[in-house]
Amino acid sequence: MSSSGAFLRHGDDLMRQDQPAAALREYQEAWPLTHTEGTAVKERVWVLLSIANAAVRTGEFDEAFDALVGAHSLAEEAGNVVGNPMFHLLAGLTYAGLDENSELMVDNFARALICGGPAMFVGEDPRHLNAVQQILRPPAELGRWEGYEGCSRDQMNDVTGYLRELLTARLGSPPPWI
Repeated sequence: MSSSGAFLRHGDDLMRQDQPAAALREYQEAWPLTHTEGTAVKERVWVLLSIANAAVRTGEFDEAFDALVGAHSLAEEAGNVVGNPMFHLLAGLTYAGLDENSELMVDNFARALICGGPAMFVGEDPRHLNAVQQILRPPAELGRWEGYEGCSRDQMNDVTGYLRELLTARLGSPPPWI
């Protein structure tokens, strides 16, 4: 078992126990180890998204922002960032928490909705989804948002740990998502 893997598993366990502040510390301990252990770039993106998720849940929005910037810097190499509904949801939540850039908040919530469907917002403040649904027209093929599954859920197929469980619960099935 790798050192980063032990921290990640412990962080995931803490998230399951609704202890995001403690989980955040574990994920932060894992992050530098992913560099020295040769962790695949896509896996490193999910470590950063785990950090961002735990940071959002604890109100540490500056930390979430830094993790998302790190994930975005890996976007070209990883191929699972831009268009990833979870990335965009967390970015929207981070901008909402920072209360600094409403345009980027709305843009990221819109991307989360378009890329992952309304199910991405399950368990989140319903105002975020409602606001975006007031701006965007529903998909023409359905004429409504209900039942829309997004256009790039596949960007999340390699998710692991707690985030995999969270997304499976929200989306109603485990990956692979189409």
